[in-house]
Amino acid sequence: MAHQANPYAELETVLGYQFKDVQLLETSLTHSSYRFESQEKGGDNQRLEFLGDAVLGLLLSDIVFRQYAEYPEGTLTILRSRVVSEVGLAPVARAINLGHYIRLGHGAGASGARNRDSMLGDTLEALFGALYLDAGLEKTGEIFKRLFEPSLSSLSDDAWEDNPKGQLQQVAQHVYRCSPVYSTLSEKGPSHARTFRVEVSVKGFKAHGEGNSKQSAQIAAARELLRIVV
Repeated sequence: MAHQANPYAELETVLGYQFKDVQLLETSLTHSSYRFESQEKGGDNQRLEFLGDAVLGLLLSDIVFRQYAEYPEGTLTILRSRVVSEVGLAPVARAINLGHYIRLGHGAGASGARNRDSMLGDTLEALFGALYLDAGLEKTGEIFKRLFEPSLSSLSDDAWEDNPKGQLQQVAQHVYRCSPVYSTLSEKGPSHARTFRVEVSVKGFKAHGEGNSKQSAQIAAARELLRIVV
């Protein structure tokens, strides 16, 4: 009888790792919708997704902890979330064509679920859970560094570039031992097109910002004050 070809051989080549337990790999690629519709025995990838989430978090935490020794916990958390969040995981999954291998039920497959960021991210987590169980942490870490190299190399040193209020909070607490104080100076315009002007102060330093909501005005003010206090 002819030996059945490994349907995951190309994926294993991309990973640079051949699974000892191919069933473990297949389970990591099996969505619950497939299990519900299929007569096959075995589970879906939800438990492996749970494990893989922790594995990815640990691997990246180790990297950012060592690479950014001067950053506090909050900053490290933001750096980690940029890589192992749904938005960060999906591009890596697409780069290895992971969607092609996901086993979906007919309904989920017809809806285009295999191309969704959430599906790709969840399956990548499950895959890393399977890698951890089959290969161990050290080998899984090597695969992680290789697959995530573009994400890691582009990880901005400015962990707060999208969160000026968060950065100002950190600066105020660690440098000036206080918290920023925001004050709304004015609200103008009709109810459907309001313009807010906000002042933020830290230890006598002040800056102003405007926006179409208090939040956007506070962000603008925080960004302006950072130019003064950092």
